[in-house]
Amino acid sequence: MRAALKKKLGRVLRARRRELAASFKRSQETNRRLDDGPLDLADTASELYTQEFNLSLSEKELEELKLITDALDRLEIGDYGGCEECGEKITEARLKAIPWAPLCIDCQEKKETVPAIQSD
Repeated sequence: MRAALKKKLGRVLRARRRELAASFKRSQETNRRLDDGPLDLADTASELYTQEFNLSLSEKELEELKLITDALDRLEIGDYGGCEECGEKITEARLKAIPWAPLCIDCQEKKETVPAIQSD
């Protein structure tokens, strides 16, 4: 992968990390504001929905943040752009679309199509 592209993707990753950190901080502040004062039944229901929504959003954001941090670590040690599953190079097109992608498209598709083990 070209050094200029790696540098550009590094900037994209760091910018996205800042956005996620700011979003997480805002959701935490919203949850604190919602905790203030007694509420009637409708307000309580609305508050619970908002908190649940923020929590699910925060979980997704935290997961993305971890992937971004891992990608930045790989970039720093010179291992960026390789699939963590098969070791093949991740295409530039995929990295441009999802700079924090740890898997090539083939391995990602396999991961998503593996049926869940069901216990009886």
